[in-house]
Amino acid sequence: MLRDEETDVLLKSLDAAAPAGTGPERRTTDLERILAADRAGEESRTIPVRTRRNRRLVLGCAAAAAALAILAVPVLGGGDPAYASWTQTPSALGPEGSEKAGNDCRSSDRNTARESAGARVAIAERRGEWTTVVLSGPGGFSSMCVTDGSLFGGSFGYSGKTPGGAGPAARGLLPTAMGMGSTSAGELSMVVGAAGADVSAVSYASQTQGEVSGSVANGYFVLWFPGDELKDYPDAGIPLELTYKDGTRAQVRVSLDWANP
Repeated sequence: MLRDEETDVLLKSLDAAAPAGTGPERRTTDLERILAADRAGEESRTIPVRTRRNRRLVLGCAAAAAALAILAVPVLGGGDPAYASWTQTPSALGPEGSEKAGNDCRSSDRNTARESAGARVAIAERRGEWTTVVLSGPGGFSSMCVTDGSLFGGSFGYSGKTPGGAGPAARGLLPTAMGMGSTSAGELSMVVGAAGADVSAVSYASQTQGEVSGSVANGYFVLWFPGDELKDYPDAGIPLELTYKDGTRAQVRVSLDWANP
């Protein structure tokens, strides 16, 4: 155990308000250390996910510096640890909320900034503290963002294209990405893609989360839930329950290797 004098010295060494003559050097050192941790975090905190285009996509986590996130989350970050507020059924965002969420998603997509800049909001939903956005653009381009909106909280992103700008059948789905991603709150399973014109709703019977309802709008669908359940799904795909505009329902199996009829 530290004696009082040692504790006092240790706390003073961490004090940002250092005596004159040492403050600037201390701030410069701290900044260099944080930026180095940020670069290292961007290179290492990635998760592979299957996609239709190349079967693998590297998905980034929170953009905050790793050192800052670890130290500040319990005190300043807030966020939603372990997806505590997540809900099985999403609620749609209104026009103002959709516009803001779409702009946030576009600005976060550095790898496809040009395509994202002209993409429209196809889906904007909320599950507790978590906001999900699907952007769509020409040529089958789509982008997905999931975030809890906190300064040091979780975030997840995906961008991709359907081959040749292909679309689904009227009563089918054409997934562009399936699998597992990760945020600071933990792992998540997801499936996202294009939806046929006759599809009005989609759901998945999760072994861990129960019946999970997805969102369908503007020719796209998205469904996600906490956990790694879809990390190693069968090559034959996963079963989804579809509801059509005429009120009928059917179970279809979606896969990245083929489109549903």
